[in-house]
Amino acid sequence: MSSRIAVGRHLASFAASSLALSLPWPLLLVLAWDQYGDGPHGPLVVGLTAAARMLPYVLLSWVAGSLGDRMPRDRLLAASLVLRLAFLGLLAVALIDEALLLAVVAAALAVACGTPAYPTVAASMPGLAGSAKRRATEALVTIEVAAWVVGPALGGLLLMPATRSFIAPVAVALTLLATVLAWRVPLPGPTSDRRTREAVSGMIRVVLRAPNVLAALAVGGLLNVVGSATVVALLPLSHEVWRQGDSGFGVATAWFGFGALAAPLLWWVHGSARSRQRWGLAVLGLAVACAALSPFPVLALPVLGLAGAVSVLAESAVTENIQDGVADEHRAGALGLGDAVMVSCAMIGSLAAPLLASALGARSALVLLGSTCLVVVLPTVRRLRSVPVREHRLAASSVRSVAP
Repeated sequence: MSSRIAVGRHLASFAASSLALSLPWPLLLVLAWDQYGDGPHGPLVVGLTAAARMLPYVLLSWVAGSLGDRMPRDRLLAASLVLRLAFLGLLAVALIDEALLLAVVAAALAVACGTPAYPTVAASMPGLAGSAKRRATEALVTIEVAAWVVGPALGGLLLMPATRSFIAPVAVALTLLATVLAWRVPLPGPTSDRRTREAVSGMIRVVLRAPNVLAALAVGGLLNVVGSATVVALLPLSHEVWRQGDSGFGVATAWFGFGALAAPLLWWVHGSARSRQRWGLAVLGLAVACAALSPFPVLALPVLGLAGAVSVLAESAVTENIQDGVADEHRAGALGLGDAVMVSCAMIGSLAAPLLASALGARSALVLLGSTCLVVVLPTVRRLRSVPVREHRLAASSVRSVAP
């Protein structure tokens, strides 16, 4: 099998399985609200239901990723898909019996079983895609980010009475399709008999000794804090400034979320992974601030779409930095650690945004978020401009040293 076909099948499999994991959550939130929304603990139950989707990534990704460094990656991915298929089947049965707690637990366990997938596939991309590593990685990150929006959006469209009962079967069918696509398609990786504890501890030591990887993790965390906080702060902005209410918030959120799908259109942005992640962070900061200062939502929507696209571009550069900065024997674990850091930061941003909007106002809160990105990036501009000069001088000196 050619590497191009293998990459295509793994990307298609990852897209189908990611959509399947996200699809049931709007239904679970609606069921939680219907059953407990009028009670004193309704908000808590709904909040816990929403958190059940993110917690497996926060708690397990950094450990689950290291599984891809100690066992064959294609077998690990196959096991992950089969387990997800089983738990989504349990979810379907629980929904038929209207057992909400069992349904939420089953959906969360399916997410937990999916935590090794992204770091495992991303860690294998350099060996699988070869010279097309950047494009393959950008496609993978686009799918990973977009699935968080597209999956719930499709799940929300299926909440109509006529189609609600199809949500779980569609999730099962997508996972089955993903399993077939990835079955027996190789994923290159190290072969090691190390214990998981040794793999995790070794990965953490390697990451702590790699400044570029630590910087990439910090950028990824900031991207997710700003991105998730922006989405939440758009709600009071729509109500207080634009006077568009919930409908304006929904449209603005859709532009930001579906803007992620436009990330491949930024293929013309060149430079190293480090420069691209800084460029993306700077453009994200400017876009968020400009959207906040827009007097009308119609002016802010394209800017929010750009913010969604550059977020994916920068996160792809973060992933590429980790790929390049960590040896293959620890790469999946490091990418899993990155996944845990970014989802944790997304949770922090979601929690902090209402407090910032309440204290400063929605517009000021968004300007502060955008300015934070710029404050982080601007001190590096002088260094970035000086790098080519130093590299040129080093190259010239090396030429002189070998000249006859």
